[in-house]
Amino acid sequence: MATNATWASLDPSRRQAFERAINVSGAGSVLVQNFTNKIIQQLSIREFGALGTMDRKPGSGSAAIINRRTASTMAASSVWVADTDSVTESTGSYAQTSFSYKTLATRGKVTRKMRARGRSYIDILAEEMMQKSEDFNEALESCIMIGDTGAVANQFDGLITLIGGVSGQVIANTSAAAGDAVTLAKLDEAIDAVKGAGNRSDLVIYGSFAGLRRLNAALSGNQRFIESTEISAGFRVRTYDGIPMVVSTGLPDDSTWDGSAITGITGELTNPTTSLVIVNKRHTYLEELTAMTMMPLARDDSQYEQFDIFWDGALVLANSKGAAMLSGISLV
Repeated sequence: MATNATWASLDPSRRQAFERAINVSGAGSVLVQNFTNKIIQQLSIREFGALGTMDRKPGSGSAAIINRRTASTMAASSVWVADTDSVTESTGSYAQTSFSYKTLATRGKVTRKMRARGRSYIDILAEEMMQKSEDFNEALESCIMIGDTGAVANQFDGLITLIGGVSGQVIANTSAAAGDAVTLAKLDEAIDAVKGAGNRSDLVIYGSFAGLRRLNAALSGNQRFIESTEISAGFRVRTYDGIPMVVSTGLPDDSTWDGSAITGITGELTNPTTSLVIVNKRHTYLEELTAMTMMPLARDDSQYEQFDIFWDGALVLANSKGAAMLSGISLV
């Protein structure tokens, strides 16, 4: 309750407002000045593990062109010779492969009036640019993992598609279509299938939240190889045998597994499975023709302000043995 001195100090108009506020039901809410937090919350859970850890190299031309050599056969009976034996010729074979640059692009638009109305709150155009860049990165992260030119011709092949096309690089966690709990012996086998696996500092294990939880459970149960290391941008992550375990929300948790291969990337609901992807960053990288660019567009309409975001590049698996994956990990 106001004291007599306080009441007396109010001018007549303020005194009347005060009287109404304390005497009329519900009027009190009218006299409250609400404050809106200026941080806009993005309603998504995204982890760009591949984008954050893969090396990026400058590109040129129409594609990243890679020369590959298949090793020659060096049978002991033909290469170990006596003093008078003839030397047997044995050479490797060469082939060239290319990874075409593809374009990821999107456009944002904000009305002139909306920007003017929101000026006292934030710069709506700048905010939309920043938030849309996260949407853009999510699309790129997803393509790095599950891109398939057979399904969408204008995108590049992702890791699951590229690795799945190389004999011996998909390690079956189990032969059961329903999948099974992570088998560490099989994970070791998948790691050993990656070229240069002896140098653990070059390797990364990518997994979804659920996939890495399954791996963490297996590690905790066996009390082995649980440490942490610092990766790009100063983040600390757990490691398996010295290999960083990095989350990527681009990896699906509803893959269809037939016991030896992934036959469907998304959509499996009865027996959903996931995979752990192991890459050697020296042999698996992003080659960029144009780095991610945000470009405001010229105004040709008084009603709108627009901007484009675009990126030209390719995911390069330079050495076909440079990545492998452990598939058939059950999530049920």
